[in-house]
Amino acid sequence: MKKIVPLLLVVCLFRAPAVSAEPEDPDHSDQTACPECDQTEPVQLEDMFVTAFHGGAMTMTPTKTVIDVEKFNKSGSVDRVEDILMHLTGIDVMRGSLGADPQQMVMMRGFDDSRFTIAIDGRTITAPTAGADTYVDWSSLTTGDIEKIEVIRGAASAQYENSQGGVINIITKKGQIRETLVPRMTVSADYASYNTFTGRVTAGGGIGDLTYFLNYGYKVSDGYLRNNCYDGEDYSVRLAYIFAFDGILTLSVKGSDLKMGYALANDPGGIYADYDPDYPVVPEDADTIRRYRDMSFAGGDNYKLKRSVHKDVSFEQPFKQSSMKIQYYETMGEEDSYYYTLVKNSRYDPATDPPEAQYVFNQKYSGGNDRKERHYGGRFEYQMDFWDKNTLVVGYDQRHMEVKSTPDIWRIQAGYFEDTWQATPKLSLVLGLRYAHIREKTYAYSDEPGNPRSSRYRHDITTDVWLPKSTLTYMMSENTSTFVSVNKDYHVPGC
Repeated sequence: MKKIVPLLLVVCLFRAPAVSAEPEDPDHSDQTACPECDQTEPVQLEDMFVTAFHGGAMTMTPTKTVIDVEKFNKSGSVDRVEDILMHLTGIDVMRGSLGADPQQMVMMRGFDDSRFTIAIDGRTITAPTAGADTYVDWSSLTTGDIEKIEVIRGAASAQYENSQGGVINIITKKGQIRETLVPRMTVSADYASYNTFTGRVTAGGGIGDLTYFLNYGYKVSDGYLRNNCYDGEDYSVRLAYIFAFDGILTLSVKGSDLKMGYALANDPGGIYADYDPDYPVVPEDADTIRRYRDMSFAGGDNYKLKRSVHKDVSFEQPFKQSSMKIQYYETMGEEDSYYYTLVKNSRYDPATDPPEAQYVFNQKYSGGNDRKERHYGGRFEYQMDFWDKNTLVVGYDQRHMEVKSTPDIWRIQAGYFEDTWQATPKLSLVLGLRYAHIREKTYAYSDEPGNPRSSRYRHDITTDVWLPKSTLTYMMSENTSTFVSVNKDYHVPGC
């Protein structure tokens, strides 16, 4: 079991002994074991640190851990964000598939991904829409267009609520102005076990003051388990215009489409499952990892279709000792899920029917308008660097969340400030405060006894919370820090 501590990646710390040509016998200090050799001055080796992380890809600051995706990739190709996160202490990835899996679960400090925040370029993509899947679709987060990943452990950031486990902020790649119109292109392809093929093409460059970055990836596999195949693609387009006054206007779209088969029960000793010896054994009562889905069996449809699109428009303006960012964003996702499973047999008679008749097979489906979600909002942030040892950030954000069958479920408005004080080169203090106003519009129900349908209506529930944040960090070395953090956080109901 991993310890959840900030002393993350130091594997070995040792001091080498002094290396010297001096003799051990003080009475013969004028002699050497090799009289013909020149005597040398003693050499004291410096402290040596051996880190486990790939190619120096990780750096630590007083407030977060930053992972350089390109440096990480040099030690071995990775295609998904969770392939990197699984190497961090305190983060666990539980998969039901070797590849892209919307159903997989990522745990951070013991919390699942409904209780920590995942953001792209600062804006959250975790949406408590209640009627749809409130978890993150990890299958949509590929590394082809990602520059770095920032990880904040615990509810230490005033920029977010609903982040008991922490914050994972994904910073995307931007195009760069080049002296030539020829773009910088990369093409990669990998083939692995179980007929797994991954291909990716990226192109980035600039034309005058306009820069661009394009990304397309494709992945297909037969999968390890029976019926656990997948076939998916992802894409992203990012355009940025640099004004004469150094302001940057950015437009971006990031999306993915995936078809994934649900692994089937494959149990030679099972009552209901048939068995195919060409695939590994999967018990009839195997854990499906995610809630709200029963085990799948052969004989019917068992697959998921998943689509997601993230759209962003932002404007950033640097000043002499400060900077400003305004952002509007929208995330849309939809899914259709089919699984052939067991349900209770309402006609079962224990007096006359055999025990295996307690359950019968049933084809289930979830999707349609109940699984078409929309999450949109805006952010404003102003960072001030007027002081030598202080950085102050103030901001405001507003989010709306809904599904097509039940519009306007949530509205969240929040303002915040966060101050970082570098007291000494090794000691820093972060203080912040967030105020959030949450309005929930419930599903329709009646105030009358018996909940009669004729008098049902949607109720408004409002909540106001103040969330203070504080973190004291001491950098013991370049790669090692220890901290004390005391924070208050709010978990949005229904998430």
